[in-house]
Amino acid sequence: MYRLHSEKKHSADFPFILTLLGVFTISALLVTLFGANIYRHIVSESQTGYEKSASLSYMREKLRQNDRAGAISLIEVDGTDVLSIEADFPDNSFVTWIYFQDGALKELFCKKDNPISLSAGQALLTLSDFSMAQLSDSSFLFCATAKDGSFQELTVTLHTAAD
Repeated sequence: MYRLHSEKKHSADFPFILTLLGVFTISALLVTLFGANIYRHIVSESQTGYEKSASLSYMREKLRQNDRAGAISLIEVDGTDVLSIEADFPDNSFVTWIYFQDGALKELFCKKDNPISLSAGQALLTLSDFSMAQLSDSSFLFCATAKDGSFQELTVTLHTAAD
């Protein structure tokens, strides 16, 4: 009888399909690796930017929250620049100290007449460097340097000048 369809075997079909599958697998692996590296870089950059901007935003908000005559000053404690924020309550007077020590921006809250060691402060953010300067009675300059060396600064002017 007559055959309508003849079966012809191609010797190149199997190796071609196998090669195509290999190229697809290698391409998928490379895209995944490149994507992972890009993601890692973006997360690292985001974290670095966060530490700088968060530290400066924190300082700005602390000064704005405590913008009262004579409440905010820059002092030196044990050779460290400390932003001192005083708060009076009916029973006692307290002070909040914000400073940079051991690679971290730290905060310490204690009684004004009984300050404790700077080493007792709570670490807020990790930075490469952080500096503060009082430009006038009502103006402060803050400079933050991230671990990658990028730098950002902020000047805050109080609405209530110190008396």
